[in-house]
Amino acid sequence: MKAQILIPVLVSSIILISCQKDTEESPLQVTEDIQNLVVPSSFDFKTERKVALKLADDPNAEKVKYTIYASFDRENEELIATAQPVDGVVDLDLVIPDFCDQVKVVRNENGSVTTKMLSAAGNSVLGSFKRGASATQSCNEILYAVNGQGGFYTLNVEDGTYSATTFPNLVGGGSIACAVNKADGIVYYNTGTTLRYYDYNTNTFHVAQQGNPFNGSYPRMEYNPTNDLLYIAKNEDMHVINPLTNVIESSYDIVGLEDPVGGGDVAISENGTIYMCCFSGLYRIDINGNIANATRISAENLPFQPTSMAIDRNDRLYLATNDANSQLIEMDKFDGAWSVVSTYPHKINDLGSYKCAVSELANVDSDGDGVIDQLDDYPNDSEAAHTTYTPSDIGWGSLAFEDLWPSSGDYDFNDLVVRYRFTHVLNAQNKTVRMLARFQIKAIGASFHNGFGFKLDVNPALIQSVTGYNHTDGIVTVNSKGLEVGHSDGATIIVFDDAFNNAGQLVGGSFVNTQANQPEIIAPEMEITIEFTNPIDPAVINSVPPYNPFIFIDGDRGRELHLADMVPTDLADPIFFGTVHDMTNPSSGVYYRTANNLPWGINMIHEFRHPLEKVPINSAYNFFSTWGVSGGNSYKDWYKDNAGYRNANRLYLK
Repeated sequence: MKAQILIPVLVSSIILISCQKDTEESPLQVTEDIQNLVVPSSFDFKTERKVALKLADDPNAEKVKYTIYASFDRENEELIATAQPVDGVVDLDLVIPDFCDQVKVVRNENGSVTTKMLSAAGNSVLGSFKRGASATQSCNEILYAVNGQGGFYTLNVEDGTYSATTFPNLVGGGSIACAVNKADGIVYYNTGTTLRYYDYNTNTFHVAQQGNPFNGSYPRMEYNPTNDLLYIAKNEDMHVINPLTNVIESSYDIVGLEDPVGGGDVAISENGTIYMCCFSGLYRIDINGNIANATRISAENLPFQPTSMAIDRNDRLYLATNDANSQLIEMDKFDGAWSVVSTYPHKINDLGSYKCAVSELANVDSDGDGVIDQLDDYPNDSEAAHTTYTPSDIGWGSLAFEDLWPSSGDYDFNDLVVRYRFTHVLNAQNKTVRMLARFQIKAIGASFHNGFGFKLDVNPALIQSVTGYNHTDGIVTVNSKGLEVGHSDGATIIVFDDAFNNAGQLVGGSFVNTQANQPEIIAPEMEITIEFTNPIDPAVINSVPPYNPFIFIDGDRGRELHLADMVPTDLADPIFFGTVHDMTNPSSGVYYRTANNLPWGINMIHEFRHPLEKVPINSAYNFFSTWGVSGGNSYKDWYKDNAGYRNANRLYLK
């Protein structure tokens, strides 16, 4: 009886609140178009899908590592997992973008490498591999670096220290470009219009050619070992020359670069794909006749000026800046996500990669876990060897919420935007020993002080500890493990109970990064570490990242909002279900949908550039509606920066 008496009062207050952007803005102007959008009831608004990867291997094979990439366009890929066969089988559940149609699998048996592209059109990926030969030699993967003051260095990328070793100054003066011909032991560089090289077998400098054939310097340069030619570019021109004859083999106009087109470099991956960076970002280059078509990978102009680029044996892409204290930056070739890995007390004007041949890997296993160091993600940790990532090793996924639930809101999906990356640390038997969940608040387009957490469908007895959360308002109670109390099933982890207390220094009011003239606030990253009592089969967790994420609204722990059809936790207050615009019906398995099946929360397995304040998502992203109405069959990549996909003036792009 008490609940029945309270419901009308509660609903009245919700309706009153729904007439405002939380409580601090003028009345909402809900876009009629998206309000009337009718989405199939079966559509879950997922931009990702789970695939079951199963690889058959020789049970007698030793010291084998698999590196797995989600692939799209037959060209680009992002690292999502490493593993090794157990009793001749690799068996993993992976999460890939819904538009990905292939998985690239690289098998390395102590130096003998096989690469296969496997179909990922459905929900399973199957492949088989044969035993290869073993290697006996040793090699350290390095980058060569030069600068315009004559500086010459190597950077160690193999061991993850990125330590720099200083070489003798370049003979002939400074250089802004270099390229490595490993087969001949040569590092090419140029001074003015003279092509020079360093012979690293004899530690001597030489002149290769006097006067380049196109009367210009070499700001971007890469050596292609498949044809022994140098690829040289500047602004929107690219030439391919033979360094032995100084003859131009071909020339191309680069079409598709965004302003500014200066700076940058060229790099060629192991599969022959040409990449180019300039001040406007990262591009893939496709040759068609005399045209080099540039397809932009990074979403927008970079916040730094890259002047160098290189790709190593493991297909990791590195950029460097030419600041007085240059930064070395690893970039995801999938979406342009980047991370600074080291800073040096000198300039770097160009990079070249010394790629170790696969037959040169050393047969050393420092931690004795059966995985040689150069195939071990954690060579000094006997309990850890491999990793799975969602969405990738350096990429970010995004969760975006409307917090006026159960009222429909304005559909700008910026009331709380949190980006995430989940990492499973696996042992040599591909069992999870710990999980790392990294989060960062990107936007708060509201005045409500919302909390955020996620639920794992796993027995709490399997969890030893949870650390890294930040509870500031006394709303949440946790047990000695760090799990929220009051739940009869699963394990619920509250990352923070007040977004504003985790958004960094606030500027100009309560809204964060949602208005065009608003200075960007960079929130600190948070990392939740979940230690398991014993290594567990990843399949024991009956769901995949980002699992079951949710917010609770304005300090009310019971006002719990999840993604469409995700089951709430035991602490959710059912009094909100079926009120105002919410059509939740637990008996039918329907949760957090409107009458037209629109959600209040969405997950993008990609960096999400959220709409500006009061801009409905389908006004910012031109194919969001098409994607929704089609039940996810059309424009599965609607959130990307493809031509015509989005309206930049309606997005927060700082």
